[in-house]
Amino acid sequence: MNNRKNSKRKKVSLAFGGGGAKSFAHIGVVNVLKENDIPIDLIATCSAGSLIGALIASDVLNQAIIKKFSEVLKRVTWFRPTISKKAILSQRNFNNIIVDLCGDVNIEDLKLPMEIVTTNLNTGKLCMFTNGNLKDAVAASSAFPGIYKPVKIGSDYFVDGGLLNSIPADICREAVGEDGIVISITLDGHLSNKIDRINIFSLFYRAIYIPLIHSRKKIIKVNSDVVIKVFDHHEFNFHNWKEIFRFYSISKMEHFIKLGEEATRNQIGEIKKMLEQEAI
Repeated sequence: MNNRKNSKRKKVSLAFGGGGAKSFAHIGVVNVLKENDIPIDLIATCSAGSLIGALIASDVLNQAIIKKFSEVLKRVTWFRPTISKKAILSQRNFNNIIVDLCGDVNIEDLKLPMEIVTTNLNTGKLCMFTNGNLKDAVAASSAFPGIYKPVKIGSDYFVDGGLLNSIPADICREAVGEDGIVISITLDGHLSNKIDRINIFSLFYRAIYIPLIHSRKKIIKVNSDVVIKVFDHHEFNFHNWKEIFRFYSISKMEHFIKLGEEATRNQIGEIKKMLEQEAI
């Protein structure tokens, strides 16, 4: 990295999207950036990326994260049901993890600046939280309608930001400017073109996945300087899609972190070259 006297350093922002347990790959990305002294000025997050992003922004150690998830989210108990007409699962376990590891803190008090993307159900518009209670904003960003109930913040209800912007590279661009560096991390693989059977689950999976892919590809392409494709060589279908639920598995968490590290090492030279150029 360029350390010449009086030189201006380019600001670096990271865009984290959703992907369930695959979002542990974001930890691997940050590990490699830190190993190579790449500064991080801001992260913009959505859905499960907000959950992992909150832990990263709080500077929680990797092993503490893995230990806490494996303790709290037991294989047969992490699907905590809720008695509600608004949802089928409770976010209580995830909320507890945030509070236990980060404290019941506000977003503006984090060690790393963070913007959390949600969808405002009242207005139908995108909403970014840069201050206020961390736990509540993360829960709102991850509250996929029908699975988790909407989160009330103030007088409005909020749900998963991925409905409108699942990888907020544009938020990163606005934060660091045209001269900054936006690194987007995508957890998408290639959608399998083979359909062995049609059932309600496979239809539901494709109905959600297909429009999200097209939407985020456009946002990423227009706003990113570097795109880290962690699962670029993986093919996803309904059967292995279920891996996104394995928050309880130590082996899966470690595997996803490793994949994030490997994908970032492949592009670390490109990132370093960008940083060697002085900001205007």
